[in-house]
Amino acid sequence: MPGLVMDFDGTLTRLDVGDALCARFAAPPWRELGARYARGELSLPDAQRQMWALFDADRDQACAYAVEVGALRPGVDALLARAAELGYARVLASGGFDFYIEAILGPARLRQFDRVICNRAVFEGRRVTPHFAEGLACARCAVCKGEVVAGCGPGSVFVGDGHSDTCVIGAGARLFAVEGERLHRAAVAQGAEVTPFRDLFEVAAALPPIVRASSGVR
Repeated sequence: MPGLVMDFDGTLTRLDVGDALCARFAAPPWRELGARYARGELSLPDAQRQMWALFDADRDQACAYAVEVGALRPGVDALLARAAELGYARVLASGGFDFYIEAILGPARLRQFDRVICNRAVFEGRRVTPHFAEGLACARCAVCKGEVVAGCGPGSVFVGDGHSDTCVIGAGARLFAVEGERLHRAAVAQGAEVTPFRDLFEVAAALPPIVRASSGVR
């Protein structure tokens, strides 16, 4: 079954919630670690281990702030509904963490996904330890979107925005990217076909019907 694979931070949400949480609760060196990841000097798991070691908040504080700042991009529900209507498997693939994804989406919306792939955060008081999804990391990403797309059927679609989404370029999925963001710029630079968008209503409207292969039986 073809998948509609969706990133979370900066795609389903308007901003990167993980970065917003670190800006609020982590010591300032987290910013340089993020910059080193963006320059290719650290993998995302290595950067996140060091960034979240600087974090100082309990789970309730972190979830409350995530809900406060993590506004969803308009059209999330329309996109999920359209994908279900067309028969796509709805896959959330994020290098972010379970606690804020669950807090922002809520149980009812989470149940609309056929599969949720993300990292897990274990809180011990005001300290948090990242645990990464197994088998889906690459040299760059904690959850490699290229690997996720490769595991879906032909005709899959990817919707994303950022640096950790660029592994999907050339992976065979139809590509939608937030206009002007890192994924959009990288796809254009590499000559890859990409459809830019600002809200997810646009993606829902442009989502292609699934083409079923003919069995050849008469």
